[in-house]
Amino acid sequence: MVNLCKNRPEGFGPHSALHPSIPTTCFLDTILTPSVTWLYLFVLPFLLPLYAKSLRSHNNKRLTASDRFVDDDGLPILRSEWDDDPAPRRGVFFRILSVLYYLLAVAMLGMTALEIARLNMAELGIGLLPFAFGGILAALMLRSSWQARIVRLVNAMYWVLLAAAMSVKLVAELREEDEKEQRVKGVGVTGRYPTSDEALDVAVMMGVEAALAVLELIEWGRLAWY
Repeated sequence: MVNLCKNRPEGFGPHSALHPSIPTTCFLDTILTPSVTWLYLFVLPFLLPLYAKSLRSHNNKRLTASDRFVDDDGLPILRSEWDDDPAPRRGVFFRILSVLYYLLAVAMLGMTALEIARLNMAELGIGLLPFAFGGILAALMLRSSWQARIVRLVNAMYWVLLAAAMSVKLVAELREEDEKEQRVKGVGVTGRYPTSDEALDVAVMMGVEAALAVLELIEWGRLAWY
């Protein structure tokens, strides 16, 4: 871990030298946080059979619908003739939430890049944090290509677990902040990324991940399981 994390006064093992009861940020950046993404990516291949079945079912429904909305002469029936339900308003609402979801996901990519850049500039080491890009991009692609409850559930669990990992990291940083700042005074390295700034970045990411988890489940009632 020393090559992945450096110049960290709390040490490089699982237990902090400043507060033995909490883990080090090095452990969190190289084991705990990346493990959430590894678990998520490990689960995704098991969804492929359901995805293939969903595609077949969707194609069958399209063929059935194309036969259903024609008149006796084989001419297409206009939507206004068979559906007077004012559903477009609900559709606009859900589209707005969908846009918000993608904006927050892009914000997560940006915040992750910012954290990595600041850790690198402060010469603290970036651990295995870049793996987070793979998980976030996979969640985006999965949601955009497959509208199903199983997708929303898996994605929501991913965001919840990430937020939980971030909460552990936030607690560790807040408890170590005072002692860490005292130890690095005059060193000039860790001061480039103060613990208070790092804690703020982590808190923002935790809030965004919680919001993404909620947005995953907004359309739950409108979706099939797969």
